[in-house]
Order: sequence, then C-alpha cells, then structure tokens
Amino acid sequence: MGEAAILSEKLKRYGAVGAGLIPDSMATLRLVEAAKNAPSQGYAEEPPATSSSASTGSRKIWKKPSGGVQTRQDILELLDETIRVQGIVQTEISQLARSIAKEAKEKQEGKKKKKKALSITEAFRRIKEMQLPIDPLEELNLSEQAFQKLLTEYEQDQEVSAKAQLLLHPEPKGDLAKARSIGIEKIVEIHQFMVVEMQKVLTEFLALDQETRRSFSNKACETTAELLVSVAVEQQLGVHCEDVEQAVMQHEDVLANHPEFARCTEQLANMMQHLTGAAQPRANKADFLEVLRNMADHSQKAKDFAKKVYEEYRAKTCPVADAYRRFEDFAAEAPAAKEGLEDLTPVELQLCYDEYREDPEVHRAWSKAGVENSIMMASCVTSLLKNEASAPLPEDKKGKKMKTSEIVEMQELMVDEMKRLSEASSAAAKASPSSPWRAEIAMQMVQSLASAAVERRYGVSPEEMTIAGIQNAPALQKNERFVRATEKQQEIIMAVAQFCAQWHRAKGPQSWEPRSLRAKPGDPSAQALGLLGSWALAGRKSYVKVQRCC
Repeated sequence: MGEAAILSEKLKRYGAVGAGLIPDSMATLRLVEAAKNAPSQGYAEEPPATSSSASTGSRKIWKKPSGGVQTRQDILELLDETIRVQGIVQTEISQLARSIAKEAKEKQEGKKKKKKALSITEAFRRIKEMQLPIDPLEELNLSEQAFQKLLTEYEQDQEVSAKAQLLLHPEPKGDLAKARSIGIEKIVEIHQFMVVEMQKVLTEFLALDQETRRSFSNKACETTAELLVSVAVEQQLGVHCEDVEQAVMQHEDVLANHPEFARCTEQLANMMQHLTGAAQPRANKADFLEVLRNMADHSQKAKDFAKKVYEEYRAKTCPVADAYRRFEDFAAEAPAAKEGLEDLTPVELQLCYDEYREDPEVHRAWSKAGVENSIMMASCVTSLLKNEASAPLPEDKKGKKMKTSEIVEMQELMVDEMKRLSEASSAAAKASPSSPWRAEIAMQMVQSLASAAVERRYGVSPEEMTIAGIQNAPALQKNERFVRATEKQQEIIMAVAQFCAQWHRAKGPQSWEPRSLRAKPGDPSAQALGLLGSWALAGRKSYVKVQRCC
C-alpha cells in the first residue's frame, strides 16, 4: 500500500488527519513497511516547517483555489498547507497538554481531594482560545470522502506520495533517548491506557445534547479527544505521546505482529470514528430509509446470486474462474449510493437509527437490511474483550435453537469448503496472469459460496448462524474444535488476499490492497464467515497471528 493510499485509509477511518498526539500506530507501521517495499526516492524540497514560528517567512503563502481543488498542483499545495497547519496544531496542543497536566499537578499538591478532570467542552474552549490555523480541508469545505477520491487518483505519483508521507508521519519530535527507554510491554500498556481514556471521552461526548455535539467539526472532535487523552497520559504515566510514537517506530517489527497492540489501535480507531460520527449531522429520514432499502434489496439479491452460482459450481457447470468473473460483474452492477451516503459506517447507521427508531417505517427497513446482526456481533465482541456479559438478544431475534456441537460442525464445514475454494481460486488466478483477481471480490466469492454450502446442508441461513453464535458464545469460546476451525478460517481468508496480491506486486510498487477487507453491514456471507469465531478468539484472547497485507 502506498503512502497516498494509507493517508486515504486513515481519513476513512478517522474522518480527519488530527493533531497526531494520539498516534495512529498501525498507520505508522504500514508506512514503514511501504517505505521498505518502495524504491528509494528523495524529496524535491525540505519538509515544510512544523512550528508556529515557521508560519511566516520565505515559504509560499497558500491561496485558496477559487475553482476548488482540480489540478495536481492544487493537490500538492493543499498537502503542503495541511502539513504546515498540522505541525503547528500538534506543537501547540502538545504544549497545552503539558501545561494543563502541570497545572493539575500543582493544584493537587498538598490537597487530598482530587481535582475534577477537564471536561470535553472545557477542553474544546481552551483549544478555541488558542486561535489555531484553520484546517485547509475545512476552509475549502472539502469532505474527507472527496479528499480520499482526489488522493486515490494520484496513488502512483511519487511527489504526492512523498507529501502524503509527511502528513501521515511528520518529522519525529520525540526525545530519542526517552523513546529508547520505552519497551514493547510499556508501549502496549500505554495504548491500553489510551483506550480506557478514549472511552471516557466518547462516553462524555455522547451524553452531550445534540446541538452541542453538532457544534464540533470532525477536526475539533479529534483534536479535543487527543488533548484530553494526552493530558491523562502525561499525568498518569509521565510520558509524552511524541516519545511513544518514536518508540513504536523503533519496535515496528515486533509490534506489527503483536495481537494486543493491534487490538488497542483498532479500538482507538473505532472510538474516534464513533466520536466524529456522533458530531456529524445525520442523514435525513428519507435518505436513511433509501440507504436501508438499498441494503435490504442488495442483501437479498446477493443471497440468491450466491446460491445460484454455488449450485452451478457444485454441479461442475461453472468453473471457479467463471464464478469469480460473475461475482465481479455482480459487484459492478450494484446501484450507486446517493452522493454523501456512499459508505455509511455501522456507527453512522446506528446513530441514524437511534434518531429515527420511533418511526415504524424506519424500524421495518432496519430489520430487513440486516444491519442489526453486524452491530450485535460487534457489541458481543466488545463485551467479551472486557470480560462482561453481552446484552440479551431482542425477542424478535431469538432464531433457531442450535446445539453447540451443530454450530461446530457448521464451522468446520465452512472451513473445508473455503479451503477447497481458496485452492481452486489460487490455481485459476495463476492460470490467467493477464487478468488480475481483486482481493475483495475473491474473498467475497469464497465466503459466499462456502456460506451457501453450509446453508444447503444444514438449512441454516447466515443470519441464523449469527444469532446462534451469540446465544452459544460462552460455550464456543471453550470449544477447541471451534477455535481451531476459526483460526484456520482466518488463515484461509488472508491466503486469498495474498495470492491476489502477487499479481499486483509483480507489476511493481503500487497500492494493491482491497479498499476494505471487512464486509459491509448487512452482507449475508460476512455474517456467517468468522463472526462466530471472532467471539471465540476474543473471549479466549487467543488471537490469530495475521500478516497484514501491506
């Protein structure tokens, strides 16, 4: 994955670049890996200064393009200005965090009563008082989705990639000696602490009234959250976030395969996405209903399509290469979503539903779309990670009662079918080197056909498997056969992504990773694939070592 693609991915996950005080550590690791795989390239100019003192001087003053960002030069100048502004914001917010932590320490000295922590609204007020430069994206009224599209067009442009690299990972500002003293376990401990503090911020923000939440922009949400977490890290752990980021880079080889570190960084990303999603204006009811109806329609068509292709594949009238092309055509024929609603996340969907849930029409559309199964699964995984009891299923979601042994057998059949399909797909892809296989399509095909095989034998739909998994989660966590099957299942999925990558890597260093390795909410094959196993692995804290495809 190239630097521009990594930046695009970060925008999609967070919705903003942020001040950088809470390190997006997995992005850092992917960036280091991308630099290793890419040909050596220098920069045409010195990295832009990243301090407030450098905001004036000999640098070229950025001018807002009158016609919007249209040309390559517009992109380069926008990246330059964003890098400059991010550097100023990071420096100023870091200094503010230290100042607040010092103030709190001085006030607490000699007092037994602990001072109340800084609230999110107070932190927001302190940041506004600093009169920091405006984010260029906000000044241009350019959405993160639009910026992602612009970056995608220049993924192979070395100069754009170099500037994207500087934006993702500015010049290190941490103390090298202090960073060397932060070992692997300490890095993980710091990230675990960040998760706890970020959860506090999110909980407080969600408790605010809607009008107050919507006064926060994406950038304001992220910067305020980073300030509060940074203050907590300074106060409680006595370390600076810049030193932590530098330490992450020093230990990138080990951390890239550290399951607890990966879990923490994923949780931070998800909570930041939830935070910014709660601030954004929700889609109106009519648009939300349209999204749900489209999801329900596509979900049903996908089920019928997968069953038909599986029956032909099973009857040997449709080779796996033909099946792949049909899945590719099916994906291309999916109706385009309304502009601005192209890729609503589960968090955004849930927030929309919370706003309109009293409407009977919305409730019916929500049930048909199948979003709730995905959200229930995510909630169950979160509960297990915290060693908490998961919430009971709603009455209308009880589903079929199944024995644990039956679910285990279904999981093992799923793995057997996926293994056969993966091997056949790999051979077919190698046999047609001129026609590349896209990982997201190949993975979807393997998942869907295996799910269809399970449904054909057991008469159990993917949705029913999801519900049964929730009902039997405690027992499944302890079942060795089930956990082994799930580990194998994850290995197969990553193997599919790997053989698809080989063709792209043969063509040179370019972004080959699928836009999303995760299924969208409501995807029937995704509900069957690996969801049950996610609970087992989470509950046991027995994570699969998955090599990231980047």
